[in-house]
Amino acid sequence: MVPSGSGFKRLTTFAERCLEFSRRLAVGPLAGRALLGLALIVGAALRLHDLGAVSMTADEGAAWAVAAEPVSRLLQLQPQLDSGKLALYDLVLHYWMRLFGDRLGSIRGLSAALGVVAIGLIFLVVRELSEGFGTREGRTAERAAALAALLLATNVGLVQSARWARMYPLVTAAGLAHMFFFLRAHHRQALRNCLLSALFLALAIAANFTAVFLIVGESIWLACLRIGRAKNASDLKIETSAPALSLVGGLLLLCPFAPGALAASQAAVRGGALDWIPYHPPLQWSCEVLRDSVGNKSLFRILAGLSVLGLWRGCETRDRAPFFLALVMVGCFTTVAVLSALIKPLMVERYVIMAPVAFLAMAALGTIALRSRIAGTVVFLLIAWLSLRALRHWSGFWVDWRGAAVVACTHSPRNAAIGVVPGYAVNAVRYHLPPERRALALGIESGCGTSQLLLLSRGRPLSAQYVSQLEVCYPHVVGQSIRVEVRAR
Repeated sequence: MVPSGSGFKRLTTFAERCLEFSRRLAVGPLAGRALLGLALIVGAALRLHDLGAVSMTADEGAAWAVAAEPVSRLLQLQPQLDSGKLALYDLVLHYWMRLFGDRLGSIRGLSAALGVVAIGLIFLVVRELSEGFGTREGRTAERAAALAALLLATNVGLVQSARWARMYPLVTAAGLAHMFFFLRAHHRQALRNCLLSALFLALAIAANFTAVFLIVGESIWLACLRIGRAKNASDLKIETSAPALSLVGGLLLLCPFAPGALAASQAAVRGGALDWIPYHPPLQWSCEVLRDSVGNKSLFRILAGLSVLGLWRGCETRDRAPFFLALVMVGCFTTVAVLSALIKPLMVERYVIMAPVAFLAMAALGTIALRSRIAGTVVFLLIAWLSLRALRHWSGFWVDWRGAAVVACTHSPRNAAIGVVPGYAVNAVRYHLPPERRALALGIESGCGTSQLLLLSRGRPLSAQYVSQLEVCYPHVVGQSIRVEVRAR
């Protein structure tokens, strides 16, 4: 969903100039703050530019349909249209739309704003890690944190996520806020940080249940610290009880809502909501998620190498910071792999969105671990160039329901019903129809339906046999848009 037009190319050119300016500041006393400022500027520009350029997606259509309703109806409708989470994101979007309207750019603006917030939050997380558990202090810690922010700001996968009206930027922002207070609870004001950590963990899980995967890596981290305390007296200063309580507290905050949400999710799974997800070899899938997130094979290899370097330097210097991030990343991937093998495939990149975030932070620590300032500058420039090159060539996958709705309105009377296949995309079509025609859009889950017109988008999850049946029922192609056919009886 990153636009590929000339406007976006001009934007990436502007970003390149900003990054060249940041390189000149990278050796100064305010290097960390300067890089953070550039990261926020570039990240905001990439996320906010021309948000309404492409059609609403099917998943966005479900979020809009829920959020557009009054709150009482919203709470009833959300488990039906958007299971696997509580109604937190839908409620936030509801009030956002009341403030800023329901234009497509406004609806997506919530995700873009949360994406910019996440850039600042990863700076805080990496700085806290570096100062609390690493060997970096002061300006060096800030440079590592600012580089992590810059990597997140220009990451293809996270830019794309922040340009969708979906809950994943909320998961990312809440997850990073939880990690920040979780880490602070190890050293200072344990009670307050414990409570804030629990609150943001609960918010992340409420936004999407897959955020619970964070707990796996963090639990292993706490177990390792407890073992380390028995072997090293200096580790006695590190608090582990308060962070552990924050994990338990986050889950307890959700207990009142758990029965209904879990029942709705189980019903959705039984109804086939996850049947489209294939199983992949876990290691291969994990590498593909990280590679696709950065959008460039060469960039992935460099970031992977830097992550390994950070871990190696950590072993040499007793720097625990990269190991915390590695545990978060591996914990997400391992949990999904185990659940996919034992219960149901869950191998969707969005379900492990915190893993690429941790991967980028590891790469930032690895870059700072380079002992040559010249080598560090060269690597920084190479990463920046490859990141912007990936953004420049990324167009994403989208279906033009907006264009199809225009064609359908042109070729049908005002009272004609319009069928939509796959049926779950019906709300995206309704959004792009005139308000008086929205009720006439009908999602078709099986058979041919009764409408005179059909908007058909081929591919997953439709079988070739079902598509052939629809082509017989609707033999005339009256128009097309990107990945959608408008057919008539």
